[in-house]
Amino acid sequence: MSRILIFAEAVTLAHVARPIALSRILRELGHEVCIAAAPAADRWLADENVGRLRIESIDSKRFLRALARGVPPYDRETLKHYVEDDLRAIATWPPDIVIGDFRLSLYISARLAHKPYGAIANAYWSRRYWTGVDAPDISSLNWLPSPIANAVFRAVYPAAFAWHARAFHSVCRHFAVTPPGRDIRDIYTASDVTAFADVEALYEPSPTRADAPLFIGPLPWEPPGANVLPELSEGAPIVFVSLGSSGDSNLLPRVLHAVAGWPVRCIVATGVPVDQVRLPVNCIHAAEFVPYAAACAASSLVICNGGAPATYSALAAGKPVLALPGNVDQFANMQAVIRTGAGLTLDRRPLEGPTLRSGFQPGSACHGRMAARAGALMPKITSSLRSAPSAVCDWLRKLDNSAP
Repeated sequence: MSRILIFAEAVTLAHVARPIALSRILRELGHEVCIAAAPAADRWLADENVGRLRIESIDSKRFLRALARGVPPYDRETLKHYVEDDLRAIATWPPDIVIGDFRLSLYISARLAHKPYGAIANAYWSRRYWTGVDAPDISSLNWLPSPIANAVFRAVYPAAFAWHARAFHSVCRHFAVTPPGRDIRDIYTASDVTAFADVEALYEPSPTRADAPLFIGPLPWEPPGANVLPELSEGAPIVFVSLGSSGDSNLLPRVLHAVAGWPVRCIVATGVPVDQVRLPVNCIHAAEFVPYAAACAASSLVICNGGAPATYSALAAGKPVLALPGNVDQFANMQAVIRTGAGLTLDRRPLEGPTLRSGFQPGSACHGRMAARAGALMPKITSSLRSAPSAVCDWLRKLDNSAP
């Protein structure tokens, strides 16, 4: 059995949740595991029976502000400090294998420490699967009409992605490590053996191909301590609204206002204390954190930000997704969902108008088509979840074989 050190970059909950889920699988397989994370992750790791190391991460607010402005969240000095911090952690708890979730510096520090490194990433960042996306919710484009903003973004994103990689390339040169590629798509997916936290069937129509990348499934996790759902009586269809931890705080009130006009009941994961949110009269349950799997199972439709954790939870329950994405991750993830027919993406900018009211609610023809496709996809999602331990074992074998 191996000693495995997992680095969680605690800038969003997803990058902490997946390491926790992976650590549980690894411990069940008999491995010794330690998680390195910033203090922001303490509330989620407190109940985990796993070793801990403290590392530094940039503040989540700084990260989200950078996303909103469309600027690189990490500068050269920050990444240099990350590498030094990584090396201290590796020296403190010497592992056989290093794994990271969005800890970009590990591409450098694991090489300097002569440790095999596996990155947890999403397949949509791979050049193999990248299809391009619409314009994200950034201040430099939000003033433009959507068609023009989308055209501008598709024209400039190669240069923008290369710009976002400049600081990383500079730090690679500083430590005499060869960079992995030209832009952030290469950096986000760079490691000795990268594992995609996705369902292979959404990306690979022929999964038996020898050159197919490694998929380990979505690594689902739910925050501890979420109140159980109340007993739900028969009645109008239920819509689950959950916009995640990395979105526009002004979006939830607008979504709830629109859903208030639908002939439905709703469950709301507020992401902030409930008393800070004005809930619609058709809300039957609201909490800062809601048991996600149970809420998806009880609902006819999931409205979310389009991020991978939310969409996979919905599809695992066979429920369609209506997404209002804001950042590139969310748009890119929804491309795969849209291809299956099990979800749609809406432009969040005109939401105060008729967009969310025009034919997506349960009972509509559009909802019926999406629900049928989500139901057909459900067995593939659940199969991926069941096979996760086997996929993780395969990943570890490949990482062992890549050891320097």
